[in-house]
Amino acid sequence: MMRKLKYVSLPLAAALSILIGCSQPPSDVKENNEQPSETSVGQSLSDATTTAKIKTTYLFNPHLNTFRIDVDTRDGVVTVQGVVKTGIQRDLAGEIAKNAYGVRDVRNELKVSEGAVSNPDEMDRTFTQATLDATTTASVKMALALTRGVKASSDINVSTRWGRVTLEGEVRTQAEKQLATKTAQDTDGVKEVVNKLEVRG
Repeated sequence: MMRKLKYVSLPLAAALSILIGCSQPPSDVKENNEQPSETSVGQSLSDATTTAKIKTTYLFNPHLNTFRIDVDTRDGVVTVQGVVKTGIQRDLAGEIAKNAYGVRDVRNELKVSEGAVSNPDEMDRTFTQATLDATTTASVKMALALTRGVKASSDINVSTRWGRVTLEGEVRTQAEKQLATKTAQDTDGVKEVVNKLEVRG
């Protein structure tokens, strides 16, 4: 009887050892299936938000909005690169970055050069500025469409860059051309109007 129990216990022990082994995944599989932690994802989102806030602040600052300044944030450390005209502007950009929420440190790598580009037309626009310009263009088109006396609004092409609106196309009279200019000038977001409309009476 005792021999029979021992005979039965051997396959049972083997089965248990197999089950235990299967319950623990191999170490190499575990390493290959690692997923980003919630902490790392949260930090990435925080870094992206910080970068966007700093870029937007630069955009609306009258001393910095005409320069191309690149901003990158990694784990709360902000790196600022580009070229400005004076040391004052360099320090200003650094202070703005330091005061942004979530910033642990700032690496101000801006270079000072009197030959720094300060003409907005010669620089790439940021996503924020491009969005503002597109909004301004839509507002001007809507205003022209609703203005009496500008019957040829559908023939007027409107484009905006850095708040500067350009009108191109054809109108029937000089009065209509002047009215189109005034309508655009009175639209929110417009800093300047360049009227290239041609009068074809």
